[in-house]
Amino acid sequence: MWWLSKTVCLGILLALSFMDIQRHQVPVKVLVISNIISIMYYIIFKEINIYLFVGGIGVGIAFLFISKVTREGIGFGDSWAILILGSYLGIWETLEVLAAAFSFLSIYAVIVLYIRKMSRTYTIPFFPFLTGGYLALLLTKGGIL
Repeated sequence: MWWLSKTVCLGILLALSFMDIQRHQVPVKVLVISNIISIMYYIIFKEINIYLFVGGIGVGIAFLFISKVTREGIGFGDSWAILILGSYLGIWETLEVLAAAFSFLSIYAVIVLYIRKMSRTYTIPFFPFLTGGYLALLLTKGGIL
């Protein structure tokens, strides 16, 4: 069951990454359905640790607040995805995904800045980096790396 749920989550993140790259937005319906599935999965299949669950959701809520305050400097859809991952993974694995995602994003930003000049209006889709962070978590937690 572990690999099935992780594969489904990765598939959803990959699909949303392509949508984010192409359209610079993600469908709200997919986020709502993913959120419901994530909470149901946590309740049905995981041994409930309410602190990890609430902590993971808290990380997502913090990002939603940051999105609101920065007028979507970090996109609302990106923050909602972090909330979903928080409810699915719990606080510590969510923070690991975010650490990897922001590391990948930083490397990309440095490369883009070096290759060509970025304007202040240049936006970078975050879902591919979130997917990369999740993949890094799978590879390290799955014992592959």
